[in-house]
Amino acid sequence: MFLPRPLSGFLLLFCLYPLTMVASTPRLEAQEGPVTFEFSFSNPGARSMALAGAFAGLADDATAAFTNPAGLVQLIEPEASMEYRMATVDTPFVLGGRANGSPTGEGIDTVSGLRFGQSTDESNGLSFASFVFPSKSWSAAIYQHTWADFNLTSQVDGLFGEVDGELERSGDVQAHTQVEVVNTGVALGFKLGSRFSLGVSAFHSQGKIDSFTAEYASDEDNFFANNPFSPRLLDTTYSFIADDSFIGVSAGFLWRPSARFSFGGYYRTGPEFDLRVIEISGPANDEVDADVIELDALSPMAFPDVLGAGVAYKAAGGRFTTSFEWTRVFYSTITDSLNPVAFEPGKILLSDVDELHLGFEYVLVNTRPIIGLRAGVWQDPAHRVGSGAESDLFERTIFNKGGDETHVVGGIGLVWSRVQIDLGADVSDTRETFSLSFVVRL
Repeated sequence: MFLPRPLSGFLLLFCLYPLTMVASTPRLEAQEGPVTFEFSFSNPGARSMALAGAFAGLADDATAAFTNPAGLVQLIEPEASMEYRMATVDTPFVLGGRANGSPTGEGIDTVSGLRFGQSTDESNGLSFASFVFPSKSWSAAIYQHTWADFNLTSQVDGLFGEVDGELERSGDVQAHTQVEVVNTGVALGFKLGSRFSLGVSAFHSQGKIDSFTAEYASDEDNFFANNPFSPRLLDTTYSFIADDSFIGVSAGFLWRPSARFSFGGYYRTGPEFDLRVIEISGPANDEVDADVIELDALSPMAFPDVLGAGVAYKAAGGRFTTSFEWTRVFYSTITDSLNPVAFEPGKILLSDVDELHLGFEYVLVNTRPIIGLRAGVWQDPAHRVGSGAESDLFERTIFNKGGDETHVVGGIGLVWSRVQIDLGADVSDTRETFSLSFVVRL
């Protein structure tokens, strides 16, 4: 029989995945659900990556235009920067198996527990570019930042469970999603005295979402067989389409009470796009005729706002730096923004989380070029999509909040009089991200 219709919301979340070039997903273990809707909000730049993203309290290079624009006033010469990133992401998802009960041993119902599939996405390209023009009491910057560029393919084929004492099979699903979001912005930093500065940024987000999900009935004569996903078994298709733009803002501060300590913070709004949701019945739909448009609605979809605060401490004449950042990600913004006509309220659960970032840098000043060695770690709390349908076995199985993930980072920087090259790496259980940055001081 079919998975009780989750409305568009769950199927969208089934196929959406991290909306940044640096997103990450925890590795699945037995009895856990998929991670199909994740974000990571680490800052651009190879140096920032190698410092575990703990950059709000430093903000001392051109990436401050996005991270914390108040830090731009620390730059004393015009500076151009660009970053190239490569990432490989393995996205696990529930393919089938047993949500509960013991397998019958028939057909594909032979696994105690869940079977998992994996979608691998490889991306690379120019992820950040900026130019900073400093003045005596203020600094200005322009920048472009690729906030998301990913593909995800997933499916469910043969998920069985006992419901009210009867063996049932969830609806089988095939899904594919492409997402691209690019931010183009301007930033200004202002000195308010010798130790305090404020900054503001305005950016234009251009977003594209193209997501398609098809739900299939199982073949009654082959209940325990792999689904052939033939047209005659098509129950419903769901399309989620956006091609929209958004104007967002961010603001930050930087306070340097002494040569050793600096404190910084920022608030950044997430983009919001108009999402078209289309639901069309298929030939296996026993409620309405085939090819009937059951839903065609627009829904706003707002991505999380982010609040961050950090502190940096410099010792040994500035050669050693410790940087820490706390980041609050307001994931509930997503569910709060959705149109209840298209998304059933209470079916999708997302909670706000707190990320912790800690980075270290040691500079070898007696070398030519000057060498900076960096390392760090950051904690990414569980923030997968949860199900509000406590009575639905299959939704609870597929949409499970999961656990936390730890990222280990490191990198190196080479500094000449006018040129700086930085390398950074961020590695977790399911993601490897590498960054190469160039800075030219004009």
